[in-house]
Formats: sequence, C-alpha cells, structure tokens
Amino acid sequence: MNSLEEIIRCWKQFDWEKKLNNVLGKKVKLVEERIECLKNSREKTSIWKLVLSDGQDIIPIVLKIYKLPLKENHRLEINMYQKAYKIYHEFMPKLYWLEPKVNGNETWMFTECLRPLRGQIKLTPEHLERIIPMVAKFHAITFEQRFLQHANLFDSSLPYFDSEEKMKERTKGVKKAQESLELAMKDPNLRELVEPRYKMIKRILKKGPVFFPEITEGGQCLIHGDLHVHNICCENANVENENWKVSLIDWESAKHYPCWYDLVVLVELLIDFRSDWQKREEEIRRKCVQVYCQEMQKYGITFNEDPLNLLKKAYLQRTLEKKLSSHLQKVLDGGKSSLLKRYLEKIEVWGKELGL
Repeated sequence: MNSLEEIIRCWKQFDWEKKLNNVLGKKVKLVEERIECLKNSREKTSIWKLVLSDGQDIIPIVLKIYKLPLKENHRLEINMYQKAYKIYHEFMPKLYWLEPKVNGNETWMFTECLRPLRGQIKLTPEHLERIIPMVAKFHAITFEQRFLQHANLFDSSLPYFDSEEKMKERTKGVKKAQESLELAMKDPNLRELVEPRYKMIKRILKKGPVFFPEITEGGQCLIHGDLHVHNICCENANVENENWKVSLIDWESAKHYPCWYDLVVLVELLIDFRSDWQKREEEIRRKCVQVYCQEMQKYGITFNEDPLNLLKKAYLQRTLEKKLSSHLQKVLDGGKSSLLKRYLEKIEVWGKELGL
C-alpha cells in the first residue's frame, strides 16, 4: 500500500512540481496537508487526490498508481492515455504526466480532476438526453471500418467481442448459468422466483453462447464498457440552458464491442436500478434510443435493424453470458441481488418478443 509520506517523497524525488509547472504553464506548489487518499490497494491500484496552488487558485489533480505486474485492464487504461488519448482527449480527463518505474515497479499517472455528475444533480431520464450525444460522438470515431484507421493505437490488452478468448468466456458463463439455474431450483430462497421461468430459460441457454449475431452485425466500435453515472463527469451540470461538457473516467473496461453494450449500462441498467423510472421505462428507453440514432446519423451511421431491438438483444446477450450466473450465485451464497428479479423478468418477456 502506498502512503502519504511516500507520495511526498516521490513528488520531490522526481521533481514533478517542475514538470507540472511546464505542463500547466504556471508555477504551482503541492499543498501537502490537502493530499487525500481515494483508494488504496496492495494488489491493484492506489488513487489519490492532490491539490496544487499557484498562490491564488487551487488546481485539484488525480494521481493513479499502477503496480507491477500490470493487470490487463490496468495496461489497457495506461495505453488509452499513452496512445489513444490523441483521438479521445475530448472525452477523457487531461493527462498531465505519466511516470513509469517509480519505486522500481510502479507507473504513476497524473490527470485532471473532474467533477462527477453524481452529487451535482438528481439524475432524471431527461438528463440522459444530454449525455447520449457525447456517447454517440465517441462511438462514431471507431465505428466499424473506421476502427482500422486507429487500430495501431491499441495493443493486445484491448478485448474484442468476437475473439477466441471472449468466446471461451462466453461459453463458460453460459455453462455456469445452467449450473446455477439447477441449483436455484433446489434452493428455498430462489425456487419460487425461478420456477415459473425455469423451463424457458433452460431452453434459451442451450442456444448460446452467441444468442444474437445481429448485435455484432449492427456495428462494433471502441466502447467505454463501464458507462454508469459514477464514471460520468460534467463541469456544468447545474447550467440548464447550456450543452453539457461531458467526460468519462475509469477506462479500464474499454473494449471493441457492439456499440449497444454502452447503452445497456447507461440506460437499461439505470432503469433496472431506479424503480421510480420503471413506470415510464418504455418511453425512456425509446427516447434514449431515438436520441442516440439521431446523433449517430450526424456521423453517417445508420442501423439496418430496429435499434430498440438491438438494445434489447445486447441486454439479453450480456445477461445470459455473464450476469445471470453471477447474480444467481450471489443469492445462492447467501447474499442479495437487487437485479436478479429484473433479469429473470426481462429474459422471459424479451426472450419471447425477440424469438428466443
């Protein structure tokens, strides 16, 4: 685990004050008493909030420390800042400095500290319409053949939806879901919930691991992969009449996947979690898809299949290949799942609707 004393020592040792003076274009000093640890893990990463001062204003920055051996997702995020940043900087925090080989085996990265959307406003469905244009613009850069123009910016850490590795993961996930489904039928806490849909879901799982080839045919691109509100930042969320300046943090889950996977997390999972939205869910879903398609059209991108169906198919594919097994297992292990009931209901309803 990294310590406050270590942060201060390395700051002086690597002369980051001088380096950041050059980057920021003004002389700043580290305010040592305002260093704040946001996350500290021996095995993964440490995240710190630092405050710089130029004598009048303060400049908060984020320090993220990656430890060797780098996990694939950490290598991916570093690569996003080292190489892909030049085409995605509009959607990412500013990169101030990246220093490898600190303490022999760590990479220290300093970035802009952005304001999370969460905490600034109470999110409403209408706010999604102010976020989705950014998502579409981000997707359009590498959509389908456009990805080939930028493929050299990504190393082997970037996951691909149709790779052999991901197909193996998918197959394993479906098998695990089948096993968990059988165990659920024997569990007194789950049987009542699962039994009405058991035969149908069992039949559906046999059709995997790729339940809807058309979601890949509908278009793949670089997606954020973890597009929930904790990872969405906005500097002017309280200004109603201006376009939001939206940026994304935490790029560890970026991947080359069907574009609708990002919309599943941003829209569909938010509806699942927000019971107060569920009375309007069809309206919310339809409006969000409409806004996304209108924005994509601005970049010359259209969809041959009904986009609403593509969103539903991506949701079911994601659920059946991974989330169903993990949430069943969570309850089997004595925990709770706020999403399991919704997953089962939507597999039943959308499965019939979409021909599964």
